[in-house]
Amino acid sequence: MPRYIPPEITDTIIAAVEHRHTLAMCALVCRDWLPASRTKLFRDIVIDHSLSYALLVERVLHSETMSAYLSSVCSLTILGYLGSVSSATRMFPIEFAGKLQGLRELTLRRMDWTVRVPCAKWPLFLSQFRTITSLSLVGCRFSSFNDLRRMLTVLPLLSSLSIQDPSWSTVSLEPFQQANLRSRAWWPVLHKLYIKCALNRRYDAWRSTETLLKWLTSALRGSAVEELTYWMMFSGGPRIASSLQDTAVAFFTPLGQSVTNLRVTFQVASTNNLPLAEFTALQYLAFESCSKYQGDWKGVALMLQNVSSKRVRSIAFRSVHTRRWVLAVQPATNPENWPYLGHRTLEELDPVLSGEPFGSLEEVAFYPVSSPGEDQDLLYAEVKKLLPKLCERRVVRLHAK
Repeated sequence: MPRYIPPEITDTIIAAVEHRHTLAMCALVCRDWLPASRTKLFRDIVIDHSLSYALLVERVLHSETMSAYLSSVCSLTILGYLGSVSSATRMFPIEFAGKLQGLRELTLRRMDWTVRVPCAKWPLFLSQFRTITSLSLVGCRFSSFNDLRRMLTVLPLLSSLSIQDPSWSTVSLEPFQQANLRSRAWWPVLHKLYIKCALNRRYDAWRSTETLLKWLTSALRGSAVEELTYWMMFSGGPRIASSLQDTAVAFFTPLGQSVTNLRVTFQVASTNNLPLAEFTALQYLAFESCSKYQGDWKGVALMLQNVSSKRVRSIAFRSVHTRRWVLAVQPATNPENWPYLGHRTLEELDPVLSGEPFGSLEEVAFYPVSSPGEDQDLLYAEVKKLLPKLCERRVVRLHAK
């Protein structure tokens, strides 16, 4: 038996370690463990403070020995919402150009490009990172919509895009409609798209969302989007929801032939913004934030009657409140006005999901939000009485927290 573990074995073990403190300790064990430990440590980098960025530049970027590990970086996250990421962080795409050859995922949170921008063409510097395949923008502010558009069109390998609550100065749509955009080969060919916007009574909030959807409708033509998450939360009343109806329908329709995994909020579905009949390749359908839906399961059954795909394998209902939870948390609310788990109208789903086109259905999943100590077996018994055909097929699932 050897007195030591061969490096090829320890390298494999270290590659499976996720805890950063453990990896740091592994790097101190011996020289043989150092390269693999550092490589894994540099796989995911998070910049959450101006000091962390300064140290990354000083001790890694400008170091002859440490700079080699920058090629190991696969994921980079920059957090701007803490207010402690100085303007130096905005120099990232300039200072690290050509240094992150393995970068695949980039996440930018709460970045504000409306003030103290080091260069008016900051988004264009991302073209130096041609290996990025996944981009996530969370709560970022742009000087104009064109800045966001440029950021998306300079990443030729982009296949996964997440945009959450973007904002910019409301401007006319004419500038980017009339502009000579890059050739189609440089546009993103997305396979995974996540859009989340909280719409309120502010005019610019829903107008910006409308602008984004109209541009994406044109830009995504030819892209085979397979996973689509469309998360819209309306707090401005029916007027705000209906104002986006035509734009949303125009956005969904071209994607219907390719989307296999669809996640939407109930508010989107219940405002008739979701043409389910167009999603002919659909296999997985999930309704998020069911607790926000003001209605009963009869309305849900009517929505599901519009499904045309015969390949649907799973339908999920997330954040479904129980009657006991509604009475405890919202005592002034009539629970019969909410689609709680066990509501008498839940039986409306049984004939709909037991017929065509749901012959391939393998799972109807409910994710209940229940009160502490609530009996999950009793909940399932109530569901079983209301969905006898689906329970007989053994496709009903309750995923309690």
